[in-house]
Amino acid sequence: MMEASVSLLLGLLAFCILSMDLCLSIVYRKLTHQTRAAALIVFTATSLGLVFFIILNSWSALTFSEGVYNILSYIWTGLLIADGAFLLSFVPYYTTWIIGHPYRNPYKTLFFLASVLFTGVAIVDVVTDAPVLSQISFLICFTDIFFCVIVMIKNRKGIADRDVRILVLTTFIVAASLMPFVLAGLFFPLIRMISVPVFILAYAIVILVFLFLGINRLIHEKDGKKDVDLAQELERYHITDREMEVIELVGKGMTNKEIASALSLSVNTVNNHIANIFSKTGVRSRIDLLNLIHKSLWLENGK
Repeated sequence: MMEASVSLLLGLLAFCILSMDLCLSIVYRKLTHQTRAAALIVFTATSLGLVFFIILNSWSALTFSEGVYNILSYIWTGLLIADGAFLLSFVPYYTTWIIGHPYRNPYKTLFFLASVLFTGVAIVDVVTDAPVLSQISFLICFTDIFFCVIVMIKNRKGIADRDVRILVLTTFIVAASLMPFVLAGLFFPLIRMISVPVFILAYAIVILVFLFLGINRLIHEKDGKKDVDLAQELERYHITDREMEVIELVGKGMTNKEIASALSLSVNTVNNHIANIFSKTGVRSRIDLLNLIHKSLWLENGK
């Protein structure tokens, strides 16, 4: 019962963080349009499914009678095996995308066979409940993962994206930190039972930080590009730097008084700037000026 309670708690924590990871990975994909980002969505969604089945199995052990749990356990374990087998093949594929190498033989065949071997051993383990088979399937999983981590860290310098290089380094540090825990799982069933949610929880946090920083950087880059695009587009109207500052604040919906306060100017000076802007651009109101700004950005971004 204690094993199920600990596994349930860790699973719930990992599920919450992975749910945020999945949402942020979709946003990251929209911002970058990279294949690697799409692969991250698949990896996160599959990991989320893995944790979900762990939660269901632990919850069933705590909620139902032994007879009912035994039936449900076969269902949840079967789904866990299928999900885990897919991850064993997908993680190496995702690794090759990170380091910019093609996913080819002999690795493609090798990891496919590892996935098949894991599936076979895990199914026999469910039927026979032999401790040694549980150890073998556990060893196959983490050998696959640690091999991929080593490949990533060896090829880290060849990755162009600085954020991804940091992610790879962090992944290696976390894997090295969890190595003693994983080794202990080979000999102690309790540790082996909770090692998967612990491992997923650790990496869910790593991915969450990576996505948060990456999205924040991309948003700032896009905002900076819009400012540059606007300045370039309005350059033909011979807008001065001060008038450009006024236009940007008008675009944020500020009143003349608020603009004067923000730029440490008098209201009369702001009024004069806006009158000059109207004259240069040929607009007659703030609404027309906002329409001009939005049109300029739309035309520039559509090129």
